[in-house]
Amino acid sequence: MVSRGGVPALGPVAGAHGGLVELLDRRAAMRAALAELAADGDVSWIAEPLTEGGDPAEAGACLVLGQTRGDRTDLLRGLRVPLGHGLTGKVYGTGRPASVEDYLRAKGITHTFDAHIEAEAVRRLLAVPVSRHGRTHGVIAVGARSDGSFGDRAVTRVRAVADEAALAIAVAERSRLAREVAVHEERSRLAAELHDSVGALLFAIGSGMAGLAEAAGDDPELTDRLDRLRRQADQASTALRDSLRTLRASPAALALSVTLRADCAAFADRTGIPAELVVLDDPPVLTPDRTDVVVGAVRESLLNVEKHAMASAVVVTAGQRPGGGIVVAVTDDGVGLPPGHRPGLGLTSSADAAGRLGGSVRITSEPDGGATWRIELPC
Repeated sequence: MVSRGGVPALGPVAGAHGGLVELLDRRAAMRAALAELAADGDVSWIAEPLTEGGDPAEAGACLVLGQTRGDRTDLLRGLRVPLGHGLTGKVYGTGRPASVEDYLRAKGITHTFDAHIEAEAVRRLLAVPVSRHGRTHGVIAVGARSDGSFGDRAVTRVRAVADEAALAIAVAERSRLAREVAVHEERSRLAAELHDSVGALLFAIGSGMAGLAEAAGDDPELTDRLDRLRRQADQASTALRDSLRTLRASPAALALSVTLRADCAAFADRTGIPAELVVLDDPPVLTPDRTDVVVGAVRESLLNVEKHAMASAVVVTAGQRPGGGIVVAVTDDGVGLPPGHRPGLGLTSSADAAGRLGGSVRITSEPDGGATWRIELPC
């Protein structure tokens, strides 16, 4: 297909590119899955583990309804679902599809979320795990606001969409890993080039300054100036070594900072509230289970800021814990904690997860307004 003048039309190319980008983007793949189910039910959602990369139960994680479609209220969006609770949590735990024809009277499920379901006027619900090669990535749920039952055709349809979503997630994860490896290799190459060029040049400058200082003899002013220049060259060499160490750092060493920075950016994009990450010193390399607990807890804290703080700015700080380990704090300039504040399910789960690893979670009001949430974990 060509346009005027024999120039190829860009429509098909753009469409193909958009499909490829969607395939390599996890959230886009999930949105596409919900779009396919738009005609199958009045409301649908996808629930995913709050912390990926480890055992969610061990890390104290739960599911989060990250994407919804057809909902009438905002009660479902961002809803945290403890493992095993409701139909969604039950299906994630069993790894098998399930449905109920009258949710509010259904047996065999907890009724933790009856108020949410009633507010959405959902009568029946079908949930299917998003699984591939024995790993469950989440749950797709389709709810209807009319009486009846889900037939075999509906179940087959949702299962097919769940399989497509699982494949898209697997491809996206492989793509992400390939990008991380490519970035690490390029950073290592740049570090080697800087060491051989700039590092060698700074060493030569420092050596030359030392030789000139000896040749200056009894000229104190010239000697003093050369000493200052030599010290500046030494400082530049130290800064270069620090930069080279960062460039050579493995993806595991950078993973936490990269993830927290991305979470701050996502929070700012979602809320319009500026959120900055400040790394006070090199955080220690954490094991995957500890990284999952920290990341999940920070996300829960940011969610609470979004819902309750009425803040205009947020700062996330990360650094080493005295005696070894890590401390991460989320500070906002909002309204602070109300009198008699009691943490909700999400913050309580974060504290329990940290406690199982020998750490702690605290939240306090600041004297000048706002609140600070802090998690500390030993290595």
